[in-house]
Amino acid sequence: MTPEQVAASYDQIADQWIDVSTYGFSQVERAVGFVKRKGIALDVGCGTGRLMRLLGGHGFRMDGIDVSPAMLARARDRHPEARLFHADIGRWELPRSYDLIVAWDSVWHVPLSGQEAVLAKLCRGLAAGGVFVFTTGGTDAPDEKQNSYMGPPMYHATLGVPKTLGVLADSGCICRHLEYDQYPEAHVYLIAQKSGNDAPPTSDLVRLRPVEQDDLPRMFEWQLDPESNRMAVTIPRTRDVFDAHWGAALADPRATTRLILVDGVAVGYVSRFPSDGEDHVGYWIDRAFWGRGVASRALQLLVAEVAIRPLHATAATSNGASLRVLQKCGFAVEHVRQSPATDRYPACEEAVLVLR
Repeated sequence: MTPEQVAASYDQIADQWIDVSTYGFSQVERAVGFVKRKGIALDVGCGTGRLMRLLGGHGFRMDGIDVSPAMLARARDRHPEARLFHADIGRWELPRSYDLIVAWDSVWHVPLSGQEAVLAKLCRGLAAGGVFVFTTGGTDAPDEKQNSYMGPPMYHATLGVPKTLGVLADSGCICRHLEYDQYPEAHVYLIAQKSGNDAPPTSDLVRLRPVEQDDLPRMFEWQLDPESNRMAVTIPRTRDVFDAHWGAALADPRATTRLILVDGVAVGYVSRFPSDGEDHVGYWIDRAFWGRGVASRALQLLVAEVAIRPLHATAATSNGASLRVLQKCGFAVEHVRQSPATDRYPACEEAVLVLR
């Protein structure tokens, strides 16, 4: 069956999933116990949002994806606070890195030919130390079958336990728990954790692409992070102010704004923009990717793309990380000044840097 056919089957039984048991809750709770930073979770195959209340109770902000429009409509009604995506996980690009990814009885609907790529993509989408909990078939070898569940036809596939464990290891994840939780049925759930000591990504994994309107929700979330604002000495924008700012920026032909991708995962943005008659650059990186050389490589790619010189940048003198990134990319401190408080910035000592 294709993902579209699976979606059509789930559309027929969506109402049967509104009030269901706590099936799988204890297993997901076990996975949550391995999570060190309870930031944002992704529920793959979120259905009607069955797990969202559970995860929200642990402090997670929720994203969800499902291929069934009927299931997703009920999730929106029940969880208006969640960010939900109607998409096929096999073709969907993860919008950010996640501290927890749950795929309970969902990714096994992916065609067998796409299973390995989907598991590897979800592993890549974990933040360092992030946790992935999912179910699969507990066979020794790859297998697939079509049957019926609650009436409509359904499709299931598995890589088999040995191959699944190999994909996790190749993707930098460690298996923390594997259990046949419905034995003698071949139903297996696994908990895997991304290494917290990932080596910095090589330069060929960092890519830029133009920012699009659909990128703005994730960019808005990045700029809300308290630790990021503390380091950058910034004040997060409200939604209305954010939308107005970026609406104008994306419409300005003088600006160059690029989304930063690491191995296909969106992790921040970098931009060149006019300010007070000068061309300035700036960037923002998802905190999960700090310390991995992403900002330096992204800024190098931007200044290689933009031929205009001089380019200016400012950074609070307390923000040693940004000063090092700028200097690594050829910017030199020209002077230091006292910057007054604004709606966007607290008063601080600020370095002005120039690339000539």
